Amino acid sequence: MSFKKIAVWLLTLFFMVGLPLATLYVSERLVREVLTLPLREWVVELPQRFMVNVLLLLALFNLLYILPRKWFMVTSLILSSFLVVFAYANQVKMELRSSPISLGDFALLKELGSLEQPVGVNIPLLAGIGLAFIALIVAIVVGVPKLKENWILKTGVFLVSVLFLAMIWTEKPASPMKNAQFENTWWKLEVALMRNGVFGNFVMLAKNSRIDPPEGFSADNMKTIAEKYQPDERAGGEKPNVIFLMSESFVDPYLFGEQHFAKDPVPNFRRLFNESLHGGMYSSEFGGGTANVEFEALTGFSMQFMPANFVPYQLYITKPLPSAAYAFREADYETTAIHSYFGWFYQRESVYRQMGFNRFISGEFMDLDQPNDPGKGFPKDKHITDSVIATLDRTEGPDFIHAVAAEGHSPYYKTEQSEFMNSGTLPEETEQYLANYTGKVHGADAELGRMVEEIEARGEPTILLFFGDHYPSFTDNEAMYGEAGTGIANDMLGDYDDFIATHKVPYFIWKSDGNQPAELDVTPNQFSALALEMAGVQGNTVTAILDDMREQGDAVIPYNQWQSEMGPQTQQMKDLQMIQYDLLHGKRYSEYLMPELVRTPSADYHLGLYPEMLAQKVVETADSFEFYVEGAPRFSEVLVDGEPVTAEWQPAEQGLAVFSVLKDQVKEDAAIQVVVYNSRGAVLKETSEFTIEETVVTSRQ
Repeated sequence: MSFKKIAVWLLTLFFMVGLPLATLYVSERLVREVLTLPLREWVVELPQRFMVNVLLLLALFNLLYILPRKWFMVTSLILSSFLVVFAYANQVKMELRSSPISLGDFALLKELGSLEQPVGVNIPLLAGIGLAFIALIVAIVVGVPKLKENWILKTGVFLVSVLFLAMIWTEKPASPMKNAQFENTWWKLEVALMRNGVFGNFVMLAKNSRIDPPEGFSADNMKTIAEKYQPDERAGGEKPNVIFLMSESFVDPYLFGEQHFAKDPVPNFRRLFNESLHGGMYSSEFGGGTANVEFEALTGFSMQFMPANFVPYQLYITKPLPSAAYAFREADYETTAIHSYFGWFYQRESVYRQMGFNRFISGEFMDLDQPNDPGKGFPKDKHITDSVIATLDRTEGPDFIHAVAAEGHSPYYKTEQSEFMNSGTLPEETEQYLANYTGKVHGADAELGRMVEEIEARGEPTILLFFGDHYPSFTDNEAMYGEAGTGIANDMLGDYDDFIATHKVPYFIWKSDGNQPAELDVTPNQFSALALEMAGVQGNTVTAILDDMREQGDAVIPYNQWQSEMGPQTQQMKDLQMIQYDLLHGKRYSEYLMPELVRTPSADYHLGLYPEMLAQKVVETADSFEFYVEGAPRFSEVLVDGEPVTAEWQPAEQGLAVFSVLKDQVKEDAAIQVVVYNSRGAVLKETSEFTIEETVVTSRQ
């Protein structure tokens, strides 16, 4: 064989094997710059998952081997470039949202420019890469000689690649991903990305996001549903504020056995529960999955229409959905979402925009006691109360507020002494864990009481819907819930009564005036319809279905696995499932058949209570400059000529913060900026640059 032929075959082998491996290496290095599992450790610790990614890329590239040699090389370069760009996009999204790319994100490409921190493009670098890419293509076209091709080999490689990719997708006759133990971590998708690899994880997400249409789904049936359900006309007097307060893992501690308690740890909850519309809420979750209960409460849809363990916030919400926020916004309400943890968690920053909120106040925009760090516990609920009250005070007109409190979040450690517990009624370990949990919900209850006091002091009519998202999960659930503990449930998954005992969470809907006790058990998807009805605000097709269900005595959608005990789904439930499938997974016929369902996200949607962060003035003291900034939270950073400096924070008045910087850190002509970062260093909000000499300066000795 001539040297020329050997060189061509070696080059061909590089495109068949070397380029896929190089693409995988570069892509993983890019993504793992923002992950905690380095490439080398991933390969060593999870070699089977690494090999699935290797074989996946080999198969993708060698599909192209069926093309003539030069076309194979050119298209392989294009594919490699696309995959590296895809990996870089994952890195960017991880920095902004702490979540990898999924199929639904491709629908959001047009929105990149509207981000508060748009994705920047390095034009010179891009131009250089483009020129190099063109040079490589020209070199291949001109420099690679035309040799006879082995079409039997090419066809064989192509077919093997097709078969492997088909096996990856269909899991027949075997499943490489299952054999390699690929895992879903819906609560935190970055963990799955870190362990599964960037390309393998994307394929897994794409596979798992497929949902088949319900029986009978068609455009004609959707039209029938649109004609069948019409929301009631509602025109009332003064519109009340409406607040959803979802409290992490909150249940009445007495449900673990009243005999174990020396005194009531949740007196505010108990009083409000007994004097309001109240009952049990059948949560879809246990010990986690907060966002799924949120999803049901805000949209009116149901997790029973999806496969188990899916998280719509992570997978499906890339376009507007009908929600309580949109319905209230149509009635001229200000709509605000509040959560004291990271804004990127469960992709809430982008999801809340699609759900019709005007603003989202996350932990990054609160004056927390300390920066968010799950290792140091979750933020106290006082920050939720403060944010709710600040929102009521700042906004004009009625408010719809959806607040997600986190003080009750696990983990629950052993507490040896508690004023609330009777000693000796439980095993020591069980008592200590229950004491710790009880202390957390007591803190949540105290803030619930303070919020109601603040609401009553303002004299505005208000509806408060309070609910926990799910039962708490402990280090040893058997020791807590089973016979050896509180005896609530011995078989949470296999026994119906035990399952219900750990999934039926108390709720109440309190009114500041005209409050009357009543009892109603529901699933959380009824909350939006109930709140709209009580507020006298018109709903939509979804809430009309839910209203019909309540009138028929069907306010609870049965769990899929317990329909023999709870009864089958009614026709209204099946109609609701049709709409849910259409808007989340289908062709969205509802957009023109039921136009009141789908609205446009708020044009001024922003993070934080204030639309902008504004530097208002500079005060000069003997040894420092004090920067007064509107809308700047406690843990903002002060940059001087682009570099962070030490700044002492203190509140001035509502919405105004003061950052004191020693004079030796600032020159009068230095460019100063106050910035809010997320936990990955992405900019969430920032002031315009200003200088001391250009800003109004007052002196204070």
